[in-house]
Amino acid sequence: MITDLQIYPINSTELLDLVMSAGLADGRQPLYPTHVVIKEGEIVGSFSTFSPTVYWWMHSTKVTNRDSVTIFQSLDTLMNQENHESYVIPCHPKSSYYKTLTSRVGGGLELYKGDGNDDWTLFIRK
Repeated sequence: MITDLQIYPINSTELLDLVMSAGLADGRQPLYPTHVVIKEGEIVGSFSTFSPTVYWWMHSTKVTNRDSVTIFQSLDTLMNQENHESYVIPCHPKSSYYKTLTSRVGGGLELYKGDGNDDWTLFIRK
């Protein structure tokens, strides 16, 4: 045998639940997994070939905090129209909008911070 790794599409809620449980048991939260990685009959990983992720830019001096509230509400509406009730918004801590996103944690956004001192923070709308 060349490898004992197997990769399968996640095609049921039962398998998705098993992947999520395995990730959480390892101290990780898999994001939008579409495929499971199995080694020796055990779930050891997952990956996503599709992730509803918003890549964005707003002017650092011409958009106010008040403007950003309307902009993010519009983003929610647009993503809902695309049937993405949950999605990822990456933001760098040095962004002038980082504080705005952080203030929404618990009110519709969750913070997904990786290990260590990562450069980027992922905010997840749930």
